[in-house]
Amino acid sequence: MSHTRYAPARQRLQRSELAVPGSNPALFAKAAASDVDYVFLDLEDAVAPGDKEQARRNVIEGLRDIDWRGLGKTISVRINGIDTHYMYRDVVDVVEQAGEHLDTILIPKVGVAADVYMVDAMV
Repeated sequence: MSHTRYAPARQRLQRSELAVPGSNPALFAKAAASDVDYVFLDLEDAVAPGDKEQARRNVIEGLRDIDWRGLGKTISVRINGIDTHYMYRDVVDVVEQAGEHLDTILIPKVGVAADVYMVDAMV
């Protein structure tokens, strides 16, 4: 379990939220240009099982290529559930390859605190 203290992030309004399937990178630029405050690139429910790995690569590229913060967006990635074999690579690959461009990680279907601790330990 980690209890790391991070420097406070610049406060941004969270009036609206937009989920964007990681399997459809053509929508990333549209989401960035939209009026929403919070965008999460989805690797979970919006992505078919056969598209999961490509979606992860798309999300990493989208995080690197678009200046989400400069556009006033809070940017997040919703990983696959901790009970799936996709979750580990979701966290490791996204954080290692594009973590400096990421504001939050959305953990789906959290059942117990240990679910959050697991992802925290990986980050």
